[in-house]
Amino acid sequence: MKESVRMVVALALVAIASAVVLSFVNNFTYEHIQSNRARVLHGSIFAVLPGAVDVKVIEVGPQNIFDDDRSTLRNKPDSDSDPLLLYQGLDEQGDPVGFAYVGEAAGYGGIVKIMVGVDHNTELISGLAVLEHAETPNLGSKIEDESFRKQFVGKGLNDPIAVGQDIDKITGATVSSVAVTEAVRADYALALEAYKEAVLND
Repeated sequence: MKESVRMVVALALVAIASAVVLSFVNNFTYEHIQSNRARVLHGSIFAVLPGAVDVKVIEVGPQNIFDDDRSTLRNKPDSDSDPLLLYQGLDEQGDPVGFAYVGEAAGYGGIVKIMVGVDHNTELISGLAVLEHAETPNLGSKIEDESFRKQFVGKGLNDPIAVGQDIDKITGATVSSVAVTEAVRADYALALEAYKEAVLND
């Protein structure tokens, strides 16, 4: 009986010690991880908006995200949803060159998160960068390759932006390829409408 009690106590102490260590490691690495993510995000904005030297963040509340005809809400978020963040790129004169937004979709290994740049004048995609993914190395991870990403440049709302139509899939990574196209399309119209409204009201 005493032996079993000692085993339970020992296991409890090990569990407590493990929890303390994990908590310490998590607290120690959290700020570094967040800092790295912020650095990647910031760098990606300039990568997808050629000519931008400064960034202005535009925060759009969920209640302001409407369909093109404003008759119904598209993908209406819950009232407590996070706002849509747009990143307006400015040139050396302070003039807008375009905006960027973050899109995401389910890939083969998890969520694929991308940054999409849209030209201020043409309203066409000016660049695409991959922020985060857990796709298979040397297969789905090829969504990072420039040869794949540059297919999106020059596309607009009137284009399919779909694998097998105007976007070539990565061999052996159809799911990953589709995830990127879906991440682009998911908020393209919403982001563009929100951006134009924000710029007009600025």
